[in-house]
Amino acid sequence: MPGRRPAGSLVREGKLHFHIPILATRCDSCRCGPFRRAPDEGRTGQRRHHRTMVRRSYLSTELRRGSTPRNWVLPLTEDECSGAGRLFGGTGLGAAVRALEADAARPLVWATAQFISHAEPGEDLALEVDLLAEGRATTQARARGHVDGREVIAVFATLGRRDVARSGVWVSPPDAPPPQDCPPFPSRSATRSVSANLERRLVRGRTVDHEPAMDDGRVAMWVRVPDHLVVDPAFLAVLGDYVPWGGRDAVGGGLGGGQSLDNTLRVVDPVDTEWVLVDVRVGSLVHGYAHGTVHLWADDGHLLATASQTCQFRNPRNPRNPR
Repeated sequence: MPGRRPAGSLVREGKLHFHIPILATRCDSCRCGPFRRAPDEGRTGQRRHHRTMVRRSYLSTELRRGSTPRNWVLPLTEDECSGAGRLFGGTGLGAAVRALEADAARPLVWATAQFISHAEPGEDLALEVDLLAEGRATTQARARGHVDGREVIAVFATLGRRDVARSGVWVSPPDAPPPQDCPPFPSRSATRSVSANLERRLVRGRTVDHEPAMDDGRVAMWVRVPDHLVVDPAFLAVLGDYVPWGGRDAVGGGLGGGQSLDNTLRVVDPVDTEWVLVDVRVGSLVHGYAHGTVHLWADDGHLLATASQTCQFRNPRNPRNPR
């Protein structure tokens, strides 16, 4: 991957920029769209432009404070749900992360979510935040989400920041063609959904059903960061919820379901990037349950975050076997 950081290089220390919307001027010379870089050629081979608009954090306008302290409400639409018409797990975790960071006034270090039941468009996801322990640099916290008293998601998290003299990254991104050289990733749903609203480019994975199983369980895709968003932990929680895609592709298709049971996000160093490389590594799929990890890379090879998941599959339904 040209331009990437070598394994073991120091993580760039900087301000908590991913909590502050970025204000930029319009590039009248090239009339470029929002969320573009200053002119030059980047890792992805695309021309970079000037940023052109104020960008915001994921769900910062959709999620609103409730009537009591540390309570939040997310009205659900198709844009927060999967193609199956249910709350997208990564969005549920992203909403909890947004609420936790706001109430703790600290950036996320890691969060783990257990998905307990479903929520659908038209319902309100109510989130309750508990700050369990607050230290000088670190907060341990919990968030619970429910719809009309029915628990939907349970989240535990650590938030904080410690500036220390030494740091490093010892994993490397996979080699990947630039996004414009990769085929579009087709949406598997005709309705609006979290995934359908994202521009995705397939790096590695199945293009048709029932291809042979993979020998290493790895799939990858480029996802373009929407023009109006910054790259922050709440948005990265969405991109960490793609182990179900990896599990289905790794065995060559022929499975139904693919529901996330959990999602754990570990934040490394979110930085400004136009594309995120979603690198999925499925370790196993046995007895209907797949375990896998996700590495999220900026378009210059910078590690943004890692994620891990367990998801469940079933045999495909058919008229002769409705189960």
